[in-house]
Parts: sequence; C-alpha cells; structure tokens
Amino acid sequence: MENRPVPLLARNPGPLTGPGNNTWLLGGAAPALIDAGVGAAEHVDAIAAALSGRALARVFVTHGHADHASGISALRARWPALEARKWPASGERGWRALSEGQKVRAGDGELTVIHTPGHAPDHVCFFDEDSRDLFAGDMVIQGTTVMIPAGRGGDLRAYLDSLRRLSALQPARILPGHGPIIDRPIDLINQYIAHRLEREAQVRAALADGVVDLDQIVDRIYVGLADALRPAARVTIQAHLDKLAGDRRSTPGDSQG
Repeated sequence: MENRPVPLLARNPGPLTGPGNNTWLLGGAAPALIDAGVGAAEHVDAIAAALSGRALARVFVTHGHADHASGISALRARWPALEARKWPASGERGWRALSEGQKVRAGDGELTVIHTPGHAPDHVCFFDEDSRDLFAGDMVIQGTTVMIPAGRGGDLRAYLDSLRRLSALQPARILPGHGPIIDRPIDLINQYIAHRLEREAQVRAALADGVVDLDQIVDRIYVGLADALRPAARVTIQAHLDKLAGDRRSTPGDSQG
C-alpha cells in the first residue's frame, strides 16, 4: 500500500457517528492506525486487507471515548504485538502514554502529539509537519458541531483554546474522526469559534433577562427542538454556563451573568 492516509470506517453507524467513525491507516515501515474503532470484525478485516498480510504495528488513539478506543482489544487479538498509545487517563491500563509535543513514528514518517482538551480531557491531535495533515479526532466535523459534554469531562474554555492552537498550526487539511476530509480547515475552525461565541452571547442575554433555569434557557435558545436532541442541547448549555462561571471567577470585577 502507498504511504498515505487510508480512511477505513469503523463500521459503527448511528445518530452520533454518522456512517461510522473514521480511522486512518498509515502504511510504510511502521504501519499505524489513528483511532481504534469499536472492534467490529468487518473493520479489523478491512485493516488486514489494506495491509496485505503485514502486521499492524501501532495504534494512536485521539481520546478515550468508546467509539474511538474500545476496539483496541479486537485489534490486539489480531495483532498481539501491537503497541497502543493514548494520552494518560486516571485508572487506565494497557496503554503507553503520549505526551505533549512528542514525535511518534507512523508509517514512514512522524506525527507530533498536540494535547487538545475540551471535548474530552485526554483528547489529542496528531500533526504531520511534512504534509501538514492534521488528524483531529472529535475537534471539528464538517457540517455540524462538536458536543462538549459538561459533567463528563467536557470543558468549553479548554475547547476554544484548543481550537485556537490548531488554527495556529496552519494545517493544510484536517482528517477528522467523523465525516469528510476538511480541505479549508482554518475557515471551519473560525466558524466553530464564532458559533460558540454567538451561543455564549445568547446564554448571557438569557441570564441578563433573569432566565436562569437550564431547561428554560434551552427552550429560549433552541426553539422547536426535537425531544431526541434535547439531552445534547442541555449539556451544551451547561458547558456554556460552566465557562461563564469560570470566567467570573477569573475576573471578579465582571458582574455580567
């Protein structure tokens, strides 16, 4: 196989995963997979077919959410010598730890580890400084937004900071964990930041009008929202409320709610 990123769907279609998670296979001297999928047999077989009998050497996971990391057992069952690496998380075993700025061998090249918390505290991206490809996990997705799961490790302030870090890298394209390749990454990152700041302004306006109940804020901002989408809207608004509370603690003189 050529030493270029080969997209392989993890075969886990669903409302939050679309046709399935993207995993990215890099061939060459040290065949490596970005993200582990969920262990679907069809996914493991597709990796093996793409490798044409060669062994998968390494898996680099962007974060520990199940749709990105839970397939590691199935991959190890197929390739017992497989090296699995991710950002360290409390209580986890069986992984070699990644660190900020680390260079890791993938295929015939190197990737730089970029810690990008926000969607998850252990989220990392992998940047190919030669091609300027950015493997971005769940940082951005074309055509939709990324949920920041308040109360489950999500942190909106950290997420916005991480988006700005990625923009500063000036990637040529983003290879995301879901959806199509992003060929105009800076434009999309700027849209993401603008959207979050617009949503924050809406939350501030609701609080200024005396609307402080979470569900009432959701009703005001998401008019006509389908019941199935309400849980995602609630955690999104909670993430904004948490950020605003943190902002007030950082600047005690700011009386805005």
